[in-house]
Amino acid sequence: MESSHRDAVPDASILADALDDLILGRGVKRGRHHLGPAAAAFRARLSVTGFVETRVAAVDLEVGVRVPAWLLRGATADFGTVFWELFTDTFRRKLFGSEVRNAKGDWDVVLPTSSLETVWVNEALAESYDASRPVGMF
Repeated sequence: MESSHRDAVPDASILADALDDLILGRGVKRGRHHLGPAAAAFRARLSVTGFVETRVAAVDLEVGVRVPAWLLRGATADFGTVFWELFTDTFRRKLFGSEVRNAKGDWDVVLPTSSLETVWVNEALAESYDASRPVGMF
């Protein structure tokens, strides 16, 4: 039985290069991706590219620093960042916020520190940002 082009998985080295580009944002828009049969390869490439699986609460970062992160749910991958959201000088919360936004303009996926879901983060790729304006994402 002939498989459709859409369901075909490319050669392993070509797939690895394409997934690395997506994971690291090299010339590719990250965001939400439905990975289909490439989901297992994507998870493996996260490790190769320096991402580690952890919970939001375990990510060690200061206010004004954000860390790129991927949330995997089945064959869907959501790119976002883990960062501190500031409300006042004394009230803040650390969270994962997806790059994809909802109709109100808020993060479509938000994981607070109490979440038991895991995200894949690469602290070596952390960057500074204006914590009073966290909208500008990677």
